[in-house]
Amino acid sequence: MLDQVVPSARASARLASIVRTERRADGVAVLTLDDPAEAHNTITPALAGELSDAVEAAFADSAVRAVVLRSGKEGSFLVGANIDFVRSIRFALDAEEAARDVARRFERLGAGPKPVVAYVHGTALGGGFELALACTASVATEDAKTTLGLPEVKLGLVPAANGLLRIAERAGLRVALDLGLTGKSLRPAAALRLGLVDDVVPAAVGLDAAVRLASRLAEQPRHARALAKKRRRRGVGEQLGRALLEDNPLGRLALFRRARAETLKKTRGHYPAAERIVELLARFASRGFRAGADLEPRVFGDLVVSDTAHRLIDLFFAETALEKSTGLAPNERAAAFPVERVAVLGAGFMGAGIAAVSARAGLDVRMKDTDDAAVGRGLRYVKELFDARARKGSMSARERDLAFGRLSGAIDYSGLRNADVVIEAVFEDLALKHSVIRDVERRVRETCVIASNTSSIPIARIAEASSRPEMIVGMHYFSPVHQMPLLEVIRTKASDPRAVATAVALGKKQGKTVIVVNDGPGFYTTRILVPYLNEAAHLLAEGVSIADVDAAMVDWGFPVGPFQLMDEVGIDVGAHVGEVTAAAFGERMRPPPAFAALRADDRRGKKNARGFYLYGSAAPRKKTVDATVYDVLGISPKVGAVTADEITLRCGLAMVNEALRCHGDGVVVGARDGDLGAIFGVGFPAFRGGPLRYADVLGLPQVLRRVRSLEQRFGARFEPAPLLVEMARAGKRLYE
Repeated sequence: MLDQVVPSARASARLASIVRTERRADGVAVLTLDDPAEAHNTITPALAGELSDAVEAAFADSAVRAVVLRSGKEGSFLVGANIDFVRSIRFALDAEEAARDVARRFERLGAGPKPVVAYVHGTALGGGFELALACTASVATEDAKTTLGLPEVKLGLVPAANGLLRIAERAGLRVALDLGLTGKSLRPAAALRLGLVDDVVPAAVGLDAAVRLASRLAEQPRHARALAKKRRRRGVGEQLGRALLEDNPLGRLALFRRARAETLKKTRGHYPAAERIVELLARFASRGFRAGADLEPRVFGDLVVSDTAHRLIDLFFAETALEKSTGLAPNERAAAFPVERVAVLGAGFMGAGIAAVSARAGLDVRMKDTDDAAVGRGLRYVKELFDARARKGSMSARERDLAFGRLSGAIDYSGLRNADVVIEAVFEDLALKHSVIRDVERRVRETCVIASNTSSIPIARIAEASSRPEMIVGMHYFSPVHQMPLLEVIRTKASDPRAVATAVALGKKQGKTVIVVNDGPGFYTTRILVPYLNEAAHLLAEGVSIADVDAAMVDWGFPVGPFQLMDEVGIDVGAHVGEVTAAAFGERMRPPPAFAALRADDRRGKKNARGFYLYGSAAPRKKTVDATVYDVLGISPKVGAVTADEITLRCGLAMVNEALRCHGDGVVVGARDGDLGAIFGVGFPAFRGGPLRYADVLGLPQVLRRVRSLEQRFGARFEPAPLLVEMARAGKRLYE
């Protein structure tokens, strides 16, 4: 298929070249991949064709002894398949043929008459990692930008150029399963330990190292076999007991039985790519590389045209577009203030988490709390986070020490004069936040942005204490900060666009997916979460068991059920947020009256081991409901009181309807931001595309009919969003 669309070598020469060849005097041809049409190199028909042509030309040139592949892009090698091209494929057979073609071209790199060495500097993901694995050998730089991985599962796909199989050959089945099923990236040092690259060197000498290795392989053909043995030893050395599990039929049977069970438990059958990865590796393990390589393109073709892949690819494009956004309206022109120093007020769980992601981003951070013990706990929390990352290989020991060295603590406001951004993460009390704002403003420069990490109090209310309300914004992080990807930046009508742009730029530097929302009670994520949790509470008040509600919503696609989430967030925190939203929105946001008894019983959730579930020494290994909570609420639960469909209908549509209200009210500026906020902030199922995409796919008239039916049964809390009514009647879609 690719041959049909790849221009010939002569035609390519008339166009802007993607692959440049430099024939060195030492007999090494350096091929530079540099697609002028893309910011990063991606696998397209044109790139695949030009690369093959250039490699074959080098193989045929008697003056060339070896080949080195490198990238001409700053900070990236090759970032996988071109997703625009993948999304354009309409038929499974076309995707299958494309995958077979790329795999065949890549295989030629390692099986040709001359050695080919990949020089990997920067990001090598998906097909980029597969390209490096297919070469005779590879050299990676130790630069912080250099990462390797196979993230295809996150797009609902499988790797399609035999990279997964090559990982299994070198590092074993367990490593291949882990990398394939999680889509996580490896740092070069970890890849070297696993035998997935052959050398790791400083970037300053990286190309020279790759050229030397290529020359050595050309001079000593046996060196390639020695490299292969060394890779195998590294991979085996990283896995104790590999021979017991992987090198005998019974061990492999147990390994794949467990992998299938764990995969199904995590995906609930909603992400077929994960199950197909297990299938591919099982085929490889039982019948060899060729059998796995033959099945792989067929699996890829099936998945490319699936609904799940379509939704996840839509999500990928939404994230990509958001990354390019400044967070400002199209008619606003404002530059962010430079940010080098951040102050965090509050060294608790949230404050310490914010300090950690800021220090890791290369910023100097001052963390303040009211006493030395609190500051010490915050510093210890950050140190433990960094130590854990270093143990896992996602930070080097040097990176850990440098990051922690950027952090300091204090019990007074010393050092704030130099802060570019101050983030308050104190308790959700308006009077306390007013006091903090006044204290901070006396000590910072006029250009310092002051942000509140509140989850529900309107930022305009907080800014009432400010003499410079234009410099006040909200920065709503999610717990735990180092794991949750979303940052919700909240702007008021008074917010200076420069302050908004600064908060957005800071969030991106911290590695967050950032959405900008307009101010209001609960902002966006909290506002759509409250009706969802309230509906779960109403079901419980009607006698539906906690376990039934949580199981239904996890089966529907949420990472945890609503009651487990309440325990994680804190029942007391949820009650406080509920009071704010109920005061603002009235009856439709009010939880059932019985839930007031939870506060009287000091039920705060996981943090005090008194919630909907058992914790601590009293908790069995399997998560178990604390049956005494039913007595506190005065409820006699009935298992199976309603169907799982009824639970998901009510809880799911409560969130979808509120997301439509927020969109109509202008809280979020578009469906894209609303969906990304729901997925990354509150765990709405990614394979459904977000609440607004889900409404589009289901059909707005159908959503309206279902919400109307629920309104007839349950009243005001299911009153349809005005935007839903308007667009359903007009036959419009949220995504045109």
